[in-house]
Amino acid sequence: MNGVCRRMKYLTVSFPYSNDGFTQVFGGETAECVCQGLRNIFEYIGGVPPLLIFDNATGVGKRVGSQVHETELFRRFRAHYGCRVKFCNPYAGYEKGNVERKVGYVRANLFVPVPRRVKDFHVYNRELLKRHDVKAQETHYKKGVRIAALFEEDRAALRSLPRKAFTVCRYEWLKADGYGKICLDGKHYYSTRPENSHQKVLVGIYADKVDVLRDDGTVLVSHERRFGPERTDSNDYRTTLYTLMKNSGSWENSGIRRQAPALLTAGPTQPQKAAPHAC
Repeated sequence: MNGVCRRMKYLTVSFPYSNDGFTQVFGGETAECVCQGLRNIFEYIGGVPPLLIFDNATGVGKRVGSQVHETELFRRFRAHYGCRVKFCNPYAGYEKGNVERKVGYVRANLFVPVPRRVKDFHVYNRELLKRHDVKAQETHYKKGVRIAALFEEDRAALRSLPRKAFTVCRYEWLKADGYGKICLDGKHYYSTRPENSHQKVLVGIYADKVDVLRDDGTVLVSHERRFGPERTDSNDYRTTLYTLMKNSGSWENSGIRRQAPALLTAGPTQPQKAAPHAC
């Protein structure tokens, strides 16, 4: 992505009757990523499956014994779209054979070799949805009918989309550290503003971004959401300008100075002395 190799996660939705399937790529396996991927697929196919069967509950819930406790975001999501949910049992491969094969098919046909020249994963995800048309022209391996024709029967069983799309976002109050940064997922830091040092800040968490909100609910700053095991620091130094104006002496050590053009960061030039002239 933009010349950098990144490890991403992909969500695959399979329709066993027609053997059609759809895939979306995200940075992680969080509830925001799963719900956003499902929303994208629902809107593309023009309806909502009445029943969703999950192979892996990661991101949408946690299994404690025989019980699965859904995340609040996913509970609101499925209530909005009016679909029922079931979860496969651990180590029960017979319950999920179709989707297991679909996951392998997607990996071999969409991600081998490694996709390159990806500049925007939103655009890439839209392209992935369109790629299903190629697969849909194939003949079903057992029924001898085009997958596209069988999927029309799947489509006829879908529920209608709600009049308004679900906003895939959860809100949390997070306490900023001494530098005015909030931490998400234990290792990813996002700047707010220095005045928020050691104070709680309301944050809107999406699949692809993190919005830091002002007291009136408007967005103070929006960061690209980071994933992965390594610590990251996302800074938007525009939020420090007010503090910098009150204390101009901090310009030399400020983060915004390191990002400014050399013309602004260079020190004052010393006037050159003219050489003496002989009489």
